[in-house]
Amino acid sequence: MAETHGISSFGLRKRLAWGVLPPVALLLFLNAFWSYRGAVDATNRAYDRSLNASLNSIAENIHATGGVVSVDIPYSALDVSEGGIQERVYYAIIAPDGSLLTGDKGLAIPTMKALIEEPVIIDTVFRGQPVRLATLRKRLYDPALAGGDVVTVLFAETTDARASLALSLFLDSLRPQMLLIVAGLALLILGFRSAFRPLIELRDAIDRRNEEDLTPVSPEHVPEELLPLIEAINYHMARLEKLLESRRSFLADAAHQIRTPLTLLGAQTEYGLRQSDPEEMRKTFASLTETIRSTRRMANQMLTLARAEPASGLADETAYLDFADLVYEVAGDFAVIALKKEIDLFFEPPAGPAFIEGSSTLLREMVSNLVDNALRHTPAQGKVGLSLTKVDDRVLLRVIDDGPGIPASEREKVFQRFYRILGHGDTEGSGLGLSIVREICRAHRGSIRLDDDPDGRGLLVEVTLPVRKERLV
Repeated sequence: MAETHGISSFGLRKRLAWGVLPPVALLLFLNAFWSYRGAVDATNRAYDRSLNASLNSIAENIHATGGVVSVDIPYSALDVSEGGIQERVYYAIIAPDGSLLTGDKGLAIPTMKALIEEPVIIDTVFRGQPVRLATLRKRLYDPALAGGDVVTVLFAETTDARASLALSLFLDSLRPQMLLIVAGLALLILGFRSAFRPLIELRDAIDRRNEEDLTPVSPEHVPEELLPLIEAINYHMARLEKLLESRRSFLADAAHQIRTPLTLLGAQTEYGLRQSDPEEMRKTFASLTETIRSTRRMANQMLTLARAEPASGLADETAYLDFADLVYEVAGDFAVIALKKEIDLFFEPPAGPAFIEGSSTLLREMVSNLVDNALRHTPAQGKVGLSLTKVDDRVLLRVIDDGPGIPASEREKVFQRFYRILGHGDTEGSGLGLSIVREICRAHRGSIRLDDDPDGRGLLVEVTLPVRKERLV
């Protein structure tokens, strides 16, 4: 029992974890990405100030006189050393006509041209290394220069120091975040435990119950989300309690009813064993045979009644069938008994098929009980009629006999188990026939009604069942 609960609880925790952790992991990844990007941007802003200073320092030392450009590169502009990492620097001075005045050949001017005195800084690759390139255009105001009076200054440095500082900043920001993540996971685990505590307490409360304790589960101190589950459990327990009470009542009635024929069988057997007259012994054993037949019939009916109850599941084993054919077959089965008792048994079928959905076994038992009851209470030379009609979305089965009928005051009582009407003289009846019929009707969403024969001589039984208009494939 405990192992089963453990599996169920673990499964629910696992579902919640899979529902929460992936989005959290995605958010953490995005947060780390943005943190790294922020560290890179902060590092670039800091280093770009130095890069601009070197660029401006070189630009300030470029002059032109008489069409000749002179360049004086200050040493301080080329000294770039940060955090113990010596960066490599590259520069180039491009004349107004596009020729290289001085510097590193191949350092290309970016497609995004800088404005006059306004530097542009981009990331690019030079000689197989990532570099940060700054570009500045300076006007020399010398009309003797060929191609104009604007020179282009390019200054680039490698990014090792930048990458090292960005990574350091990123890791420094990540450490407190990791602590927050660990604290958040710990709080999440505690929250899971707190959220599952009512379920565990509910499990333990039900585990501690006696097997026969079907009292409702108290909704006190239960989270609002569990109230529908508690209501469903209580509803199911109420159904079980009603079913068990019905079974206990049935077993008590059955024990009481079967005790009498068993006692009678014992007395008849003892009486027969004391007889020496063959004729008297024959009469005793004939009576014994009749008692056995009556007891067997009662036992069969009790089994049928148990099978007709919803808990048996037989009513769920449905089939698509023509109810008219079923009634016709049952009437044919009882034709010999009716002929033997000199009773006119007839069946009026509907104009067409009467398709219904149900258990053929139970429906056959229902019709058989109705016909059997009618034949038992109808005297010789009487009539028992069966008719089947369709009314809208219902099919109506009517069974009419010429028997003594049932008084209006007794018609509800005869549906009780083992109930017999005094003075009807049916010694073989067990009082279960109509109980079986009503249980089968209920199982098929139908109804049963008792009334007087229209001719005023016997009993009319009407059974109504829902019709299936078409067959589902």
